[in-house]
Amino acid sequence: MKNVLVVDDDRGTLQVASRALLSLKDLSVVTAENGALATKILQDQPVDLVVTDLQMPVMGGYQLLAYLSERHPSL
Repeated sequence: MKNVLVVDDDRGTLQVASRALLSLKDLSVVTAENGALATKILQDQPVDLVVTDLQMPVMGGYQLLAYLSERHPSL
């Protein structure tokens, strides 16, 4: 089973994206409301794919992408 992390500050978008991804076989979906929460999730569990919004409070998508590039280059 593959793990997908969806990051967006809009709860409606998180719900829609999660439902769409869960309709696919062999996917598990985890959500985060900003990049800072996403980094905590990435430290605690394996993730195969990250789908992120770019403009978010606390830690935006561009900062998250820089974090991923540095610490999780395979994502």
